[in-house]
Amino acid sequence: MPPPPVKEAPRPVAAPTPPPEPKPKPKPTPSPRPKVSPTPVSYPPYRAPSHARTKRSGPSLVSLALLVTVPAVFAAAALRPR
Repeated sequence: MPPPPVKEAPRPVAAPTPPPEPKPKPKPTPSPRPKVSPTPVSYPPYRAPSHARTKRSGPSLVSLALLVTVPAVFAAAALRPR
């Protein structure tokens, strides 16, 4: 039996080309701004903040340290085993 006759596939029809997009309008160029000179500013002279010292009343820290350690050293020397 002979093969059935081959039918040609229908050719695709080309779609119509879309119309070209309209060109965008050119942006307006900005107008030149007037030159404005900055006004001079004067700052007060720099002064470093002084540290607030707390007033201590009573003996100094060295005196307090010696008041505690000297009796301890004497006690350790006196109680040393011989």
